[in-house]
Amino acid sequence: MNDYRKSMMKTIPTIALFLFATPAFAAAASPVPATMCAKDDAVVFSCPLAGSTKVVSICAAGDVAHDKGRFYYAYGRDATKPELAYPTAGATGEFTRSHLGFAGNTGGYAYAFTNAGFKYVVYSVSGANNLQDGGLVVLKDGESRPVKRSSCQPGAVIDTEDDTLIDATLKLKRDPALEKSGLPAR
Repeated sequence: MNDYRKSMMKTIPTIALFLFATPAFAAAASPVPATMCAKDDAVVFSCPLAGSTKVVSICAAGDVAHDKGRFYYAYGRDATKPELAYPTAGATGEFTRSHLGFAGNTGGYAYAFTNAGFKYVVYSVSGANNLQDGGLVVLKDGESRPVKRSSCQPGAVIDTEDDTLIDATLKLKRDPALEKSGLPAR
């Protein structure tokens, strides 16, 4: 065997090992889903979280426009087995929807609910110069500093454009703390 072939025989396994060990290849092998909503449910909001393989979603099951459905939150890596779902199957949950306003034609909304001593806030903000931001804030009941704050991956926020679905979310109660103070500070 010539020297070139011997060199290539040593190089190919090294390249293969590098490819399989790199995060880019690993991410391509197991893609992050766009939503945690069940197949037949509507996506109200969804995004993969930055620096993570997890997705946060607010979903609508059934006919929420005519009060014959429900909203739910799902978080995790696999829509068929969320790490956290609220409310649990068969239970009713209470969500709020609050308007967020900022200077410079920037605004958005936040959905919130309380579960097991924690308040979860899922938000979306958009504005001038193609600003689009969103994420998840988790607060322990009674505290103002988040125990967790995760931003969406840039450019990956999914907001519903279905007017009927948006109108249904506008029927949700407002969160007085979010309406007064906006998103919790870091």
